[in-house]
Amino acid sequence: MNRLLLWILAFSCSLVIVFSGCRSITPSVSYYVMNPLTDASMSPVDADDNRSKTVGVNPIELPGYLNRVQMVKRTGPNQLDVSSRHRWADYPDRMIQRVLGDNLQILMADARVYSAPWPAGLKPDVTVDVTFLELIGTTDKKMLLSATWTIIGNGDPLPPHRTSLSETIIGAGFDDLAAAYSRALEILSRDVAESLRAAVE
Repeated sequence: MNRLLLWILAFSCSLVIVFSGCRSITPSVSYYVMNPLTDASMSPVDADDNRSKTVGVNPIELPGYLNRVQMVKRTGPNQLDVSSRHRWADYPDRMIQRVLGDNLQILMADARVYSAPWPAGLKPDVTVDVTFLELIGTTDKKMLLSATWTIIGNGDPLPPHRTSLSETIIGAGFDDLAAAYSRALEILSRDVAESLRAAVE
């Protein structure tokens, strides 16, 4: 009888645990994107115009710990905070390449800008390679960007450039962090566009 009673109690406890787990609520996940610049005085080049120069944006290189859908913050010199509930809507390298290409197209109204892979048979007049050494927000509301970029034309690559910045993140939410990424990429895009204009003239 004692064994039967113990078995019944154990079975009842198991049922309670199972049903409690079924009723638990999975925390919701929020998704974020990076956006291109939205200067009202500028507009993307019409796809049917006759721009003669072409610019290609090669795939972006990011440190592995940043190229993940979970959003990452730096909490100290040697420590990161990886969020499971706040995520990018796409892998950051693809999103950054797309935003950089859109920004350059807006900033360079006299050229066509394509992000790799470009259409079959197209050979851009110049291409740009961007490698990020750092692109991360910190818990003390700083957005850190450090990137090297190289322009390659028909001849030898031009000397590499480097853009480094530290911008204040306005607000404490992850939406504020995503907005800071977009602003940092706009600054980088303007640096790249300035050099590209000289390269395609």
